[in-house]
Amino acid sequence: MNSRMWACVAATASLTLAGCQSSPASRQLVESHQLARARTGPERIAYVEPSSDTARNAVERFRDFYAVYSVESIRSGVRDLYAEEAYFGDPFKAVTGLDSIETYFIRMAEPIHTCTFVIDAVNEDSGEFFFMWTMYLRLNRAPDDLIEALGFSHVRFDATGKVVFQQDYWDTSVMFERLPVVGGLTRAVKRRLD
Repeated sequence: MNSRMWACVAATASLTLAGCQSSPASRQLVESHQLARARTGPERIAYVEPSSDTARNAVERFRDFYAVYSVESIRSGVRDLYAEEAYFGDPFKAVTGLDSIETYFIRMAEPIHTCTFVIDAVNEDSGEFFFMWTMYLRLNRAPDDLIEALGFSHVRFDATGKVVFQQDYWDTSVMFERLPVVGGLTRAVKRRLD
């Protein structure tokens, strides 16, 4: 998939998420995302030089950090990967600042038995990096139940190779399917769409 196609995928996902969300909390996520994109735009922050050693090292640090997602790996690696005023957003929350990112990641990792993100592809276009990944997750309460989800991360690295912006997009319904009441409703909606 070429870089223009990746940019199209990212834009479509952004628009789809923005169009489907209507609650105050989800509107706040959209607004946080838009502000962070503006704050970390190329007119405000110098991006890593594409195809440079710094860019290659940044991509490898990103890949290595997410290869094993655990409380220990977060504590030992988050400060090497993210800039002090970085933005991170996913379908659940948006946070700004390294301390907030670390706190959020640790909170998300605590109920995890094992979690790995396999980066399936990386593409870059004008300083915008797109990581396609597959998440393999096992929760402490059900370590034999493997949860798999496809997703991608839209990432901007500063000139030093640290993440200044990351927005993750992924199928959160794989999590909702495991909740007692919501899971049944989620599966019923998916069946109706088949």
